[in-house]
Amino acid sequence: MQSMTGFGHAEIEAEGLRIAATTRSVNHRYLDLALRLREEQRSQEPALREHLSKRLSRGRVEVSFEVEPVGQVPAEVEIDHGLVSAVKEAAQTLVSAGVLDQGPTFGDLMRMPDVVRVRAQKVTWDDETKAALVRALDAALDQLLASRATEGAKLARVLEEHLEALDRLTEELRACAEAWPAAAAAHLRTRLDTLLEGVDGPDPDRVAQEVALLADRSDVREELDRLDSHLEHFRSLMVKPGAIGKRLDFLTQEIFRELNTTGSKCRDAAMTRLVLDGKARCEQIREQVQNVE
Repeated sequence: MQSMTGFGHAEIEAEGLRIAATTRSVNHRYLDLALRLREEQRSQEPALREHLSKRLSRGRVEVSFEVEPVGQVPAEVEIDHGLVSAVKEAAQTLVSAGVLDQGPTFGDLMRMPDVVRVRAQKVTWDDETKAALVRALDAALDQLLASRATEGAKLARVLEEHLEALDRLTEELRACAEAWPAAAAAHLRTRLDTLLEGVDGPDPDRVAQEVALLADRSDVREELDRLDSHLEHFRSLMVKPGAIGKRLDFLTQEIFRELNTTGSKCRDAAMTRLVLDGKARCEQIREQVQNVE
């Protein structure tokens, strides 16, 4: 079982570059990819999205890259000679007028916008560089999937605890359901004896018939059998590979539906309390399942 929550980070050096890839994921109904790329990396986005889709099925996944050259970076210096000449002439005029002691230095020119431009050599996105970017992404994805597997194992343990509680609850409901008709018959006879004190009692066969009819309307054996089946199916899905979150979510709704139907048939306070406990457990399962891939 995989969670949809995870984190991965990896750095590699290749083709004279240091490439760092970071991946983060949280739960989402579908696969939602958010790539944070610099302008020079935008051309790689379609290929990266396709690559991510092959390794991930669900979740909101954010991916970012940092790419920088290793060692000294060749650079080009561009000087706007026309602008420099204009500045020089203006400065000489001010020097002649006694406003300035001397003309501008190169440091002064460097601080002036658009006079001197330093352009670092851009990364060339050839096939080797693109492959290095994907290798960095794969390394980060390996960590992301490992962390999602760790979180998934924790989720599985929590879900199993809830399933075991529902197993016990189902057995208690079954025991209450089996004992209820006899208790209901005794209670009905006691009520009738009190109401009809001093007069002839009702026909025992008629009382038995009414109790049987009431017991049939309150029979929850089919619901409890289906509940057992759903719990068994839930466990079988938990050990299957791949994305199972949506199926678990649907099955959780079916479990809740059986509990709801059982509650509508209950005529016993103890059974009603058990059904309410079961619904609370089912809601906790639903919350946990929302984070399963």
